[in-house]
Amino acid sequence: MSATALRNATGTDVAAPQKATTIAGLLTDPKIKAQMALAMPKHMTADRLARIALTEVRRVPKLAQCDQTSFLGAIMQCAQLGLEPGGALGHAYLLPFDKNKKNAQGRWEKVGTEVQLIVGYRGMIDLARRSGQIISIEARVVRAKDFFEVELGLDSRLVHRPAWGEANRGEPTFAYAVAKLKDGGLQFEVMSRVEIEAIRARSKAKDSGPWVTDWEEMAKKTVIRRL
Repeated sequence: MSATALRNATGTDVAAPQKATTIAGLLTDPKIKAQMALAMPKHMTADRLARIALTEVRRVPKLAQCDQTSFLGAIMQCAQLGLEPGGALGHAYLLPFDKNKKNAQGRWEKVGTEVQLIVGYRGMIDLARRSGQIISIEARVVRAKDFFEVELGLDSRLVHRPAWGEANRGEPTFAYAVAKLKDGGLQFEVMSRVEIEAIRARSKAKDSGPWVTDWEEMAKKTVIRRL
């Protein structure tokens, strides 16, 4: 995607706005809303998505300082996926991060701020359900004092008994996801905390946003994505 255009779900180019335009101004631009409407599924509207995104800009002021093409790209992704950004539903998050590069002296320096869209736990479940192949899907986090037993093979089984009687169930140790399929099948996936942290380490947003404020939700999303 070039710095001067965005490609939407219909395959047409959306001209990037002039730099003098503010992020808030973009979200009220009828042309931008029209492109959102072309990309999004029937259960969403461009006006609602624009209002939600504007609320996020007010809640996270650094978003207003982000590269406009990057910001619109993230909003267009939300439109295409049919997910609402922000913490209210936990569908997705708009996360600003500083883009750095080495200068002639070999030192890292900031060259701008961009937006990364992070799909949340509930957003991942929503996408899975909309696939039409799944009856139900859920994810859980296992803690140190819980009873947790997994057997793999021809008759795989998973048993999780949370230590509800404990005031503190201990630190998270595993996360798992279970899906019931339309054909009657059952699938599950288990990840250790070490595996989840390895996925986190590869994320640009590993030290900010939901990985810091909502670790369990991100752990659930990670194992659902693998499933």
